Amino acid sequence: MQKILKNPRNGCAFQGALQTIQAIKNAVPVVHSTAGCAYQSYLAGLASGSAAPFIRTDEVPGTNMQERHIIFGGASRLREQIKNTLKVIDGKLYVVLNSCPSAMVGDDVDAMVREVQEQGEKVIDGLSAGFHGDVHYGYQQILTEIFQNLPKIENSEVQKERNLVNIFGIIPQKDIFYKGDLAEIKRILSSLGIKTNTFFGKEDGSEELLKAKNASLNIVFSRWGKAPADKLTELYSIPTISFDSIPLGLDETAEFLKKVADSLNLDFAPAKAFLEEEAADFAYYFSSLREAYYENHLAKSVDIVGDEASVVKYSEFLKKYFGSEIATAIITDFFPSDDNPESAKAESLKDIAEKVYFAQDSTEIQGLLRYTESNLILASSLEKCTAEKKKAPIILTSYPAGRKVILSRTHAGIRGAIEVAESLANS
Repeated sequence: MQKILKNPRNGCAFQGALQTIQAIKNAVPVVHSTAGCAYQSYLAGLASGSAAPFIRTDEVPGTNMQERHIIFGGASRLREQIKNTLKVIDGKLYVVLNSCPSAMVGDDVDAMVREVQEQGEKVIDGLSAGFHGDVHYGYQQILTEIFQNLPKIENSEVQKERNLVNIFGIIPQKDIFYKGDLAEIKRILSSLGIKTNTFFGKEDGSEELLKAKNASLNIVFSRWGKAPADKLTELYSIPTISFDSIPLGLDETAEFLKKVADSLNLDFAPAKAFLEEEAADFAYYFSSLREAYYENHLAKSVDIVGDEASVVKYSEFLKKYFGSEIATAIITDFFPSDDNPESAKAESLKDIAEKVYFAQDSTEIQGLLRYTESNLILASSLEKCTAEKKKAPIILTSYPAGRKVILSRTHAGIRGAIEVAESLANS
C-alpha cells in the first residue's frame, strides 16, 4: 500500500521541469496539460521566496486539456497551441512539456514538435510527466533532454573555450537562494578569469544552453546535476568535477577554486590575491561576533532539515566556524520508492550529525524534531510550528519559505558565510 505524504515539500517532475524552463531567459515553456498542473506549479512558486521568473506560471502558454482531449487525444490541440505560441511570444527556445494526463493518453508530442522543427522553428520537447519523479528529477531530466535535443535545431560546430564552465545542481526555486548563490559562484570563479554558464542568472539564458557544448568543464554541486553533466560528457567529451555542496566559508571557497584551477590547468596566482581580499572581509566581519558568540551562546546544538547538499553545507560550516553540534539531520531529497535511501547518502554526511534521517512527510519530520535537545533549527517554513513549540529559534534555509522574499541573498562563498553568521547571531 502506497504511503500518503502530508504537506510534501517536493512537487512532481512536471513542476521541476516547468520551474527550470521558467528560470531561463528567452526560453518559453509550452505546457501540454490540464490547467491544474500549471496552477499547482504557480502556487508552489509563491512559496519559494524568490522573485518572479522570466515567464510567470500564470502566463505560461498551455493546451488546457479538457475531458474530450483525455478521451480522444489532444495532439491536434497541442499543434494549435505551439503555432499560436510562436506567433504571440518572442523567445529563442521553446520547450514543450507534457504532463501526467497527456502522457497517459499517449499523445505523440514528438510528432507535433517535429512538424515545427521541419519549418525551422527552435522547438524541442521534454519528457516531464509528473509521475516520473519529484522536482529534483524534473530539473535533471529536462536539462538532459534539452542537451540531447539541441543538435536537432542548432547544428553549429563545437568551439571549445578553455575558460568556460557549466554549473549544475542548483535548482531554481527549490534552492531558495539560487539567484544569489549563482551570482556568487560566478563572482568567485571570475577571480580565475573563468566565464560561467549558470543558465539561470540575470546575464545567462537560452543562448548559454547552446554554448554549453563549448565549455571545458562541468561543475556539479549536488547529485541532481550529474545527469545533465553526464549528457554533455557523452556528447562533447566535457570533463566533470563534483562537490557535495556549494562552498560556504573561506577555506571551502579556497579549496573549491584550487580544484577548479587544477582541473583547467590555470594559474592560481590571481585567485590567491582574490582570496586575500576575501579573507580580510571575513576576518573583519567575524571579529564583530566575538562578544555575541559568548553572550548569545552561538555554539548551539542544531537540527537541520533540507536537501542533502544544503545539509552538508550548513553542517560543515556551523561545526567548523562556530563549534556547533549537529544533533539531527533530516534529508528530504530522495525518492520515496527507494528501498534504501541511505545508499545514496553523501560520504560527508556519515560523521557530520549524531542522527541522520530521510523523510519527506511533514508529520514525520515534526515528530523527529519534537524531542531533540537542540536549541536552533535550520529548516523551512513547514517547521515553524515545531520550532515555536520547542521554543527554539528557526532560520529559513530550505524550501518552502512562506511569507519570505529573497532577491539576491546568498549562502555561498565568503559573502554567504557572513550572511549565515549574521542570521545565527540574530536567532
